[in-house]
Amino acid sequence: MCKRLLFLLAFLASWMVNGQSVPWLFKGSVKDVKGSVLPGATVSLIELKKYTTTNSDGQFAFSALPQGTYQVQVTHLGYQSSTQVVRSGNQPVVELTFTLQEDARQLSEVQVTGKTETQQAKLQPIKAEVINTKAVQEQPATLVELMNRSAGIRIRQTGGLGSDAGLMMNGFQGRAIKNFKDGIPMDYLGTGYNISLVPVNMLERVEVYKGVLPTSLGADALGGAVNLITKKSLYRYAEGSYEIGSFNTHRLSLNALYTDTTRRFFVGVDAFLNRSDNNYPVTVNVTDQETATQRPATVRLFHNRFTNYYAEIYGGLTHLRWADELRIGVTGFDIDRQNQYGATMSQPFGASVSRQYSIIPTLRYRKTVGKLSIDQFLTTNTIRVTQTDTARGTYDWYGNFIPSPSRQGEISVRGTLSTLDFSYHTSRTNLAYTFNDQHRLEFNLVSSNMTRVGRDPLGVTFRESGRDILTVKANYNKAVAALGLASTLLKERLSNQLIVKFYHYDTHAIDADYYGTEQPRSASIQRWGIAEALKFSLTSSTFLRASAELATRLPEQDELFGDGNFNRSNFQLLPERSTNVNLGFRTEKTGRYTLEVNSFYRITHDMILRVPVDFLFSQNQNVTNVRGLGVESDLTVSLWKWLRANGNFTYQNFRLFDTGNRIAEGSRLRNTPYFFANLGLTGTCSHVLSSRDKLHLYYYYLFVREYYLDYVPKAQEPSGLLGLWGKARFDAPNIIPNQSLHTVGFTYNPVSPWFSVGVQVKNLLNTPVYDNFRIQNAGRSIHLKVNYLLY
Repeated sequence: MCKRLLFLLAFLASWMVNGQSVPWLFKGSVKDVKGSVLPGATVSLIELKKYTTTNSDGQFAFSALPQGTYQVQVTHLGYQSSTQVVRSGNQPVVELTFTLQEDARQLSEVQVTGKTETQQAKLQPIKAEVINTKAVQEQPATLVELMNRSAGIRIRQTGGLGSDAGLMMNGFQGRAIKNFKDGIPMDYLGTGYNISLVPVNMLERVEVYKGVLPTSLGADALGGAVNLITKKSLYRYAEGSYEIGSFNTHRLSLNALYTDTTRRFFVGVDAFLNRSDNNYPVTVNVTDQETATQRPATVRLFHNRFTNYYAEIYGGLTHLRWADELRIGVTGFDIDRQNQYGATMSQPFGASVSRQYSIIPTLRYRKTVGKLSIDQFLTTNTIRVTQTDTARGTYDWYGNFIPSPSRQGEISVRGTLSTLDFSYHTSRTNLAYTFNDQHRLEFNLVSSNMTRVGRDPLGVTFRESGRDILTVKANYNKAVAALGLASTLLKERLSNQLIVKFYHYDTHAIDADYYGTEQPRSASIQRWGIAEALKFSLTSSTFLRASAELATRLPEQDELFGDGNFNRSNFQLLPERSTNVNLGFRTEKTGRYTLEVNSFYRITHDMILRVPVDFLFSQNQNVTNVRGLGVESDLTVSLWKWLRANGNFTYQNFRLFDTGNRIAEGSRLRNTPYFFANLGLTGTCSHVLSSRDKLHLYYYYLFVREYYLDYVPKAQEPSGLLGLWGKARFDAPNIIPNQSLHTVGFTYNPVSPWFSVGVQVKNLLNTPVYDNFRIQNAGRSIHLKVNYLLY
């Protein structure tokens, strides 16, 4: 009897133990095809919505899992994802090894074979030049240099690191091309975050739209837009880079992101530092103090230091019932600048400085409810700009101070000690409704309210009241609404986007005339616009693209009010109006070549152009009538598996018409390059010094045909075909000569892709380089960059 009882108890105990869901451990490792471990891979248990990342040894583990069968997905940047099924069975520990194949689509700069986000942007009816910054983030290159290697794009700077960068694209320039960060207009960021400062490590890619803009951007642009796409979430990561270069240049960047295992909460930081003395040699006209005569001389810039700090701390919630994403961020930046010269290099300064800084809170909310998606962005902030000019004398180009007790400043006789506050309130609302796979309706509204107020104890005052002119508040309000319908027809062979826009702005301010009399200034304008973009696929890899637009570009607040430094106000500025037509063709053979040809035609009235005034300053002015056409072409060829070549050129012929001036009639648009071209070679070698290393070599060549700082009679232009050969029939300082720049460099990954060293020599032959307003840029420079990625 006892034996039977003991047997029964043992059976019940065994049944109870086996009948319960005993927690078990799942662990494993992730490697590449060569057997090297892959740290930082994301491992997901799909059914349980649990996530983790591999450690420095490529290992991962999930503990206390319930019994069952699960799909395990492993993803890693630069590799194809892998999915396996794991079953608990009766084992307390289950172990798996994942081997990932390299994905060339993510690692190649020019070859994209799948419909990634980058590829999708390239294939839209609206023309987009997509710059893959991930592919070149190890190079010690600036975003300006990367964009200048693309067809149809020229970014012109007024000096070295930190100088103003003006984008020119397909005949338009300056603020006619809008800048965005993740689809949000960047005006509220001032100059703290722009294409001349942002390290390429901070970005996933850059989308450059030419002509018509997507509805989601919906800005009042004429020539297109630049959309800086920040890096997407990699679950958890930290990345840092440091660059040192000639002229005491230092650039530092840091990106970090933490996401909890349920992916419901995230927090991160993006930060960068730019600093340079910019003390490179230039050739200028030096004035003899005794004879007042001028002669050319080569001197080194001595008061041109630039320092910029930027940081954004952000966090939020995702995958909630009431929000797909709620993101809150706080951004801060500070810019300190020594002013070596004004709008041109006609006169040096040795003591004037300026500063700009701000703290910026932001809020972004996204949610998809059925077929409706909502995307709302809000921010409010004040940017403070200060300008100090209190030297009682002037400087010469050798850095010598020449006292002048009657002066209160070196830039102007009365000097400057100004403080300006620019307050912004920006809202962007985007609503999209997907009817079906063929039709999608989208609405976008961007509204901006800005006020400017300040003080300058040394500045201009109104004659009657004696008030400081800057203490009078200036107001600027702008709203741009866009409604677009995107359609896909004929089994996805035909894509169409029809967009209707409404523009409104009003401004109120008080200016002073020559005698100091108060002059109230106000304007209010409403306009409508329409755009159409088509794409027709001839084959799976070949298509035609066409777009047309009736567009308006409203004057920006800094163009009307000035920027508080060297750009003067112009309250008489009128909106630009333009009719734009674009035609394009693209074809490719995967792994072999890609060819794209685009043409464009523009008729623009009241074009807003920034021009030098009074030698030291600049001002935005209207150019009544401009007409022109252009063509650009880009070809990429894989010469061998390890070597690729790329070349592109742009020709644009934009001229004045109906000027009423016989000399100016038919002249090329001033200060605008009309032909430029690029060539590039990139090669990759593996197993150079070890079995795990990789070496990337590259060479880039840039050519810019001579162009003119001012309007030149057509009869005095070069007589060669299209002006591409020969020389202008006059010799004057306003000719910006032919320029040829050579850049060489390499990046080396000694052990894994997560650590790299890059070296680059810019302007290898040390040729004189002139840019916006014929300001000379740096000659030869050498740069070293170290990049490390930690998962």
